[in-house]
Amino acid sequence: MQAQTTISGMVTDTKKQPIPGANIYLAGTYDGASSNPDGSYSFTTTETGQQVLTVSFVGYDSFTDTIVITNGSLTIDIALKEQFNELNAVVVSAGAFEASDERKNAMLKPLDIVTTAGADGDIYGALETLPGASKVGNEDGLFVRGGSDYETKTIIDGMVVNNPFYSTTPDIPSRGRFQPFLFKGTVFSTGGYSAEYGQALSSAVILNTEDMPEFSASGVSLAPIFVGGFHTQKFKNQKTAIGGGINYTNLRLFDNVFPPATFDWINSVEAGDATLYFRQKTSKTGLLKVYGQFETSNLALRSPDIDSLPVTDDVFLGNRYQYVNASWREILTKKWGVQAGLSYSNNTDDVTIDGFDVGKNDDALMAKIRFNNEITEKISIHYGVEHQRIHYTQHAGDFRFQAEDNFTAGFAESDIFITNDIAGRIGVRTEYSSIVDEVNIAPRISLAFKSGKNAQINLAYGEFYQTPQPNYLYTIDTYPLTYEHATHLIANYQYVTNDRTFRVEGYYKLYSDLITLSPDSLNPFVPVSANLGGGYARGIDFFFRDRKTIPYADYWVSYSFLDTRRKFLDYPEEVTPTFAAQHILSLVYKHYFANINTQVSGTYRFISGWPYYNPNNPQFLGDVSPALHNLALSASYLTSLWGNFTVVFLSWDNAPQFDQIYGYRYSADGTNMLTNQAPVKSTIFFGVFVSILYGQDRRENDQDIDDSNR
Repeated sequence: MQAQTTISGMVTDTKKQPIPGANIYLAGTYDGASSNPDGSYSFTTTETGQQVLTVSFVGYDSFTDTIVITNGSLTIDIALKEQFNELNAVVVSAGAFEASDERKNAMLKPLDIVTTAGADGDIYGALETLPGASKVGNEDGLFVRGGSDYETKTIIDGMVVNNPFYSTTPDIPSRGRFQPFLFKGTVFSTGGYSAEYGQALSSAVILNTEDMPEFSASGVSLAPIFVGGFHTQKFKNQKTAIGGGINYTNLRLFDNVFPPATFDWINSVEAGDATLYFRQKTSKTGLLKVYGQFETSNLALRSPDIDSLPVTDDVFLGNRYQYVNASWREILTKKWGVQAGLSYSNNTDDVTIDGFDVGKNDDALMAKIRFNNEITEKISIHYGVEHQRIHYTQHAGDFRFQAEDNFTAGFAESDIFITNDIAGRIGVRTEYSSIVDEVNIAPRISLAFKSGKNAQINLAYGEFYQTPQPNYLYTIDTYPLTYEHATHLIANYQYVTNDRTFRVEGYYKLYSDLITLSPDSLNPFVPVSANLGGGYARGIDFFFRDRKTIPYADYWVSYSFLDTRRKFLDYPEEVTPTFAAQHILSLVYKHYFANINTQVSGTYRFISGWPYYNPNNPQFLGDVSPALHNLALSASYLTSLWGNFTVVFLSWDNAPQFDQIYGYRYSADGTNMLTNQAPVKSTIFFGVFVSILYGQDRRENDQDIDDSNR
């Protein structure tokens, strides 16, 4: 009889876990076996000499090895390496809530934004329901993790946006300029963001506009305070689309129904805006997108002069705003891609206080190009350069101050997948600002470890720089300045499925070189400034979202704890700043009633209060405003009007009529006091929105509308 050899051993993965059902065989023969539940295998063969042993299993790289067979037995243990699978791979996401990719922890989509009670269809209003973010009193801007409003930057299609909020006066709250349905994805980074972006000490809101529309459509919006309309035309060649819209707003009726408590109107807000966009496919994989927004608005109010009560100040504000963004992307080869962009913005605020001109203007032009290279399936790199030219002007009566900065930056960042369970992102950014005449280098590192099927741990470190704000640059020849600086350290754990998300994140920010003002800075337009400030912000954020437990319901809970102190501007010592609240809680609940095609929503917000200045208290910023409560309710009824998809919307902000006090303002000598509070205690909004489809597009999308109703 011919001699036989027994080949046996164990098949495991690189973590020594058994792999059952693996296929083990000698190449070119019928000799082999499958591994048992414990990973063991054994088979006999009559082959001799050099043979090729092959082991394979779905989801793992095949194993091959040349062995020498002699009579007797061989013991061969095999460790299979898991194949890289992009769909199942860990995602680097420390500090970022993303809504641009379903597998990357989608949080808020456009529909989430417009159906969140209290957000009033504002992107930033909806972001305030996420942990780490807050709005402060009547001020505009998004305040993130102890950072001031200027520390958050908005980016559209890779391009920085100046003045993303409507211009306003200190007594009137503002909202974002851009409508949520313009964008297919939103990334809200509360820290540790990509090296591709800079000039933001705390946070980045990254928005990507919609690509080619699916069909032609028109729509109208009707409400007691505004009227608007839009049209989108997609041409039959399926390669070109154009669209645009116009809106007119007049708050006179609103102000008559809800008169403000903190000032008197001279002229209510009146505004008009127009948007235009163009889409063109330049190849099978190339797309050119152009977007433009043009606005004009004005208002006038009479505000109390705290130092000379009962004297009042007459404030007039007229605003003109233009923003144009053009971007192009193309897949050059299987492993190379490119994205280029050009943007221009101009914002003019004509402001007078009792006839004294304090108007300002900024004019910005930006160009950027970015290349992507997939070196292997596990290693990719993107790098690029950008340049911005920004010109600032500030009026102070007959005086006119100007400053101009030419800013150039380069960045490179690589995503490295060590295994399906371990990934890293390593990047560096360098910037040169002509106005401070200095170069900075900012490294960024993020790591992610998959701790379970749907769970992972993320770590991030980064250095972040920002050029001082414009009003400190007008005298830079006399008072030289450098970049403000922050270091971020972040750690989080998240568990994400299609229907539930849980996330907890701890962070620490260390500030240095913050702008400080000398006590003799009597002229607010020519401050004596220096980079002598610093501070820290540390805290922990929790987030839980559930779309499964309650049928037809979607709710989320977020909580933030913040401990921060800083010395900057005119602060004489390191204290908790006026825009930092220690505790913030948000509860959002939405429920859809299918039998009446209606969704109701409620949002409850609790903020523990903000420090404010009281000259009668020897402790600087030693007083804290009362805790703030707010409950907003809304309802959306989906119906058809003359055969067109229609939404009837009703919202009620601060329905229980809570007192919303942000602090108190004192005169310089401490004798006069005014309450800093919301202009109106509660508001009600009603509107009707109608979407109109055409021809074949309408027939093809009837089912989509039915699905949307459901």
